[in-house]
Amino acid sequence: MIRLPPLTIRLRLALLYAALLAAALAAFGGGMYVVLSRELQMSFDDSLVANAEHAAGAVSQDVDAAGNLSPTPRLVSQLASTGGRILVLDPAGREIADSAPAAEPALPVTPDDLAAADRHDHYIHEHPVQGDVLRVTVQAVLAPSGATLGYVVWADSTRPLRSLLDTVRVALLLGGLAVTLLALVAGLLLARRALTPVADVTETARAIALSGDFGARVERPEVPDEVGELAAAFNEMLAALESSHHALQRFLGDASHQLRTPLTVIRANLDLATRPGLDAAERASILDDARDEAERMGRLIADLLSLARAESGARLTFLPVELDALLVDCVRRQRQAATHVRMSVAAVEPVVVEGDADRLRELFGIVLDNAARYTPTGGSVTARLATLHETAVVTVDDTGIGIDEEDADHLFERLFRGRRARQVRPSGTGLGLAIARWIADAHGATITLSPRAEGGTRVEIVLPARAD
Repeated sequence: MIRLPPLTIRLRLALLYAALLAAALAAFGGGMYVVLSRELQMSFDDSLVANAEHAAGAVSQDVDAAGNLSPTPRLVSQLASTGGRILVLDPAGREIADSAPAAEPALPVTPDDLAAADRHDHYIHEHPVQGDVLRVTVQAVLAPSGATLGYVVWADSTRPLRSLLDTVRVALLLGGLAVTLLALVAGLLLARRALTPVADVTETARAIALSGDFGARVERPEVPDEVGELAAAFNEMLAALESSHHALQRFLGDASHQLRTPLTVIRANLDLATRPGLDAAERASILDDARDEAERMGRLIADLLSLARAESGARLTFLPVELDALLVDCVRRQRQAATHVRMSVAAVEPVVVEGDADRLRELFGIVLDNAARYTPTGGSVTARLATLHETAVVTVDDTGIGIDEEDADHLFERLFRGRRARQVRPSGTGLGLAIARWIADAHGATITLSPRAEGGTRVEIVLPARAD
């Protein structure tokens, strides 16, 4: 069995459009033909009756001395000159005169026709004769006294009427076919033009599949229709894919760059540790260095994964969070890990925000951990929480190394570390503040770093408070 290829959307739309138009034309043409046929038939019958009445009036004037109808051949010929056939009958229904030649077949007139004429019903019936169809009516011929002198039978051919209706029918059929074909061609052109953006989307998708370049875009049509919305949505999808692709590339680049150093150090230390002749203290020192680098690599991987999750559009789960309790708990946990500084909560005000508790805990953890890492032994880290104009304001002050003015605009950039930070802790990753910025942005919050006049750094986080 031969399977035909599927029809394209363009062809299906054009065929549907042409079929609907053809159905509409058929309904309109059929209705118009029926109305026209009825009107012409009524006009024909009215003319037939009028001619019969006129002939009856004229024949009633030709009466002999005995009071019988006696129409002259000239009168009958004149009456029939309008194109019909006239037959004059006496009161008993016998033929008196006929305008047709003798060879013509007789017109059938029944007693019911004569009775209808006596009642003035204007009854009309059809009579097929020699390939033609005649419309026949009978009209009574009345004397001035009202007596019936006879009857006039008027017959006329319907050939001109049927010919006209045939012409109209053919014209409607041919015109409908012509209009349908034009509609099909126009539908193909319109469908091709309307679906051009879809073809662009297809070509762009194939090009991206072959080249892997997500920077390609579909040209959006000028008319803001559904196809234009499809092109816009496709471009938005491409932009999201491009962003994710670039984020993945950056992640791989950052991971390979940042992991290369600790892996090199660990490999070198392990090679040194396996050399014979090393004393136990030196071997322990080498292994400690390797362990430190492994821990640094672990922190780096965790930070990179957090940053990749942020750039991939990870969604957070927002629920009411008691920010004061969360901040106090974060300070308590960080205090246990940073015993070299005095970490405390100076003041808190009860406030509830809409947010992701885990991510907010990560945000505060990054800020507190940075403050502790870059504060010398014996210094202090102080956290506060206050409410101001329907916002929750978290500040973390430290007495650490502070920040340089030239570094202020780059602190939230990924992998950036200020000069002082590199001097104090060479093993930092430079990703913590980038993650903190992402968490703050996801919560509609702001985070800023500024130097303190008395030394150290102040971090301020402003979050929208939850309306009661």
